[in-house]
Amino acid sequence: MKTAVIAPLGLSPPVVTSFLIGIGEKVTDLVLLTTESMDVRAGFELIKIGMSLKFPQTRVHEVVLPFEDVSTTEDNLKFMAICSKVIREEREKYGCEKILLNVAGGRKNMCITLSLLGQIMAVDGVYHVVSRDVKVVNQLLENLREDIRKIYDAKSDEEKLRIYREKERFFNSLLFPSPNEFEIVRIPTLPYPRDYLQRILVSLLQNMEALSLEDKLMLEKHGILERIGSRFALSEYGKRFVDVLLGR
Repeated sequence: MKTAVIAPLGLSPPVVTSFLIGIGEKVTDLVLLTTESMDVRAGFELIKIGMSLKFPQTRVHEVVLPFEDVSTTEDNLKFMAICSKVIREEREKYGCEKILLNVAGGRKNMCITLSLLGQIMAVDGVYHVVSRDVKVVNQLLENLREDIRKIYDAKSDEEKLRIYREKERFFNSLLFPSPNEFEIVRIPTLPYPRDYLQRILVSLLQNMEALSLEDKLMLEKHGILERIGSRFALSEYGKRFVDVLLGR
């Protein structure tokens, strides 16, 4: 069975790679959501080189977000749309039967949104990674920061690999620590029944009257519907949200 891990990447690459050590199953695809920040991109290059040595069978690839942070509702919807597309592609294009989300890295609001989207799209688990001694990890990371930037600046994979090899023991200690050094926390999720979600979406787009009053009031409370006189209509926010769920 093919398994994909999808993870936002911030300034701490170890929270991504530690998860692969601790989860205890073969991961075929690792998708990292990055930004244009130099330190984030450098972290991606470090992970890519480290993974090529530790887990060469895992396909590592990057999705660059069009913003540094989610600071508006529109940004949040764009982020959801990107993540929704990534989840669909891992299932439909790359044939991954199992999708796991690691929300330990990246901006806090991105991780909250990704966790909720994971429920809606019925992923197989949402996880957080907690270091038992974060001060030690942060110190090692800062000690290696200059070398990580050198890997980022290197012009070829061969040069990146040479730099990694020079301090391989330290890089491996950072990226692939003993499972005793961190804890994987499963975030409780309750997947939405697919037929229920499909019914709601079809009703919103084609026949609003097929929704019960309870459904309409619930959707109004969450901003999906708005009341116009005695009837309900899809709000502008609701239209964008439905488009995200439909991958449009």
